Amino acid sequence: MGLSNFFNSLFGKAKKTTDETIDKATEIALEAKETLEELADSATKKLDELHLSEKVDGFVKTAKEKASEAAHWAEEKAHEVKNAIEDVVEKAEEKIDELTKDKNEAPKTEEKIDISKDKE
Repeated sequence: MGLSNFFNSLFGKAKKTTDETIDKATEIALEAKETLEELADSATKKLDELHLSEKVDGFVKTAKEKASEAAHWAEEKAHEVKNAIEDVVEKAEEKIDELTKDKNEAPKTEEKIDISKDKE
């Protein structure tokens, strides 16, 4: 049982660390998206002040859209990685349970045959 608990604890910690990493990556992606949107808004205002061409304004809007798409893509990939890791952890836990169950089962008893000769 100690081995089973050890592996369950180990994979539980790995799963928790993975979840935390994915959450942090998602948070960073969202922060980056917000920052890029703020920069795009600021650049748009500056362009309006400078009366530059519509092409530059379009470029800023495109950059903002691409940043949003990149954040969405990063979030999707983070969820895919999380699901893949959860599958691996689940399979490892099942294998550990299987292996520890096999070792914990009582060994089969063998029938003993008395081969001593009767002296009558």
